[in-house]
Amino acid sequence: MIKEKIHKIKSGLSLGVEEARATVLSLLDDEHSDETIAELLCALADKGETVDEITGFARGLLEKVVPLDLPDRSIDLCGTGGGKRDRFNISTVVSFVLAAGGVPVVKHGNKGSKKPNGSFDLLEELAIPYNQSPDRIKTIFNKSKLCFVFARAFHPAMKKVVKARQIAARRTIFNLIGPLCNPAQPKYQIIGSVQVKTSQLLARALYKLGRTKCLVITGEPGIDEISISGKTRIVELTGSKLKEYNITPSDFGIKPVPYETIPAGDCKENAKYFKSLMQSGEPESLLDMVSLNAGAAFYCFGKTASIKEGYELSKKLFSEKRVTAKFNGYKSLPELNQP
Repeated sequence: MIKEKIHKIKSGLSLGVEEARATVLSLLDDEHSDETIAELLCALADKGETVDEITGFARGLLEKVVPLDLPDRSIDLCGTGGGKRDRFNISTVVSFVLAAGGVPVVKHGNKGSKKPNGSFDLLEELAIPYNQSPDRIKTIFNKSKLCFVFARAFHPAMKKVVKARQIAARRTIFNLIGPLCNPAQPKYQIIGSVQVKTSQLLARALYKLGRTKCLVITGEPGIDEISISGKTRIVELTGSKLKEYNITPSDFGIKPVPYETIPAGDCKENAKYFKSLMQSGEPESLLDMVSLNAGAAFYCFGKTASIKEGYELSKKLFSEKRVTAKFNGYKSLPELNQP
């Protein structure tokens, strides 16, 4: 089956949704060499993945996920990565800002694949236990309206394609569907992509997966977050309607700064920056970037009527130490720290 799919894809033909679903299930269930799986993934990337292929792969992977029963009126924030730049863990920090503002967050993510700069590397550095059972996560979420879902624990089937992805040594369809495959399937979502073309595909796939409202964002100079260095392209999905527009830092009264000057690093450095944000609101560029990205999420969820209102709310939550209180309260939850 897989050899046939490889031939079809290399011929320039695309897979339908059900065909793509069956293909990923075969990759995860059947016996294929790592080289064969890598060949299929590379063929898809060379051809260019379609909305149907992304949707089908996501549906198949979700069939293999460890179930997580949480309310779907919540929001997730996750990027596709691939920017090849030092970065601050914006989406992880934004999760605490949103929770401080009363928005329920189910943050799906992982550790860094090449260096310790992923969402869950930061949580580990902040001494926040994250590798919890589904029942424990449900209890934590019910108490705090915030939880973190460690992708490696909830997608055990993905172990089957680890070596193949290493052989491929490039971005594959699994990078694209990762943010779509939160086990809780929240109805609201912010996804970052380093390419506008990919943002359009992801937004259309999110519609097919039943999301209520999503923003898929691409910031200059090629980051999967809203930028304070240049314009950001937003693909907004509301129900069945898509619209695209640009925003710039000046729209929010932010003076643009070169991306390379924004503090970022590995989990140790980023933990220090986050603690500094909570204590003093510094560095200012990070406060602006976190608050702007949180503002977009507040708007996406319907907490505010605009991104600008959300940005202003986020800065207020920092200045009033409500982000600090939320972080400390979450970290001290008894359920989080039980063996």
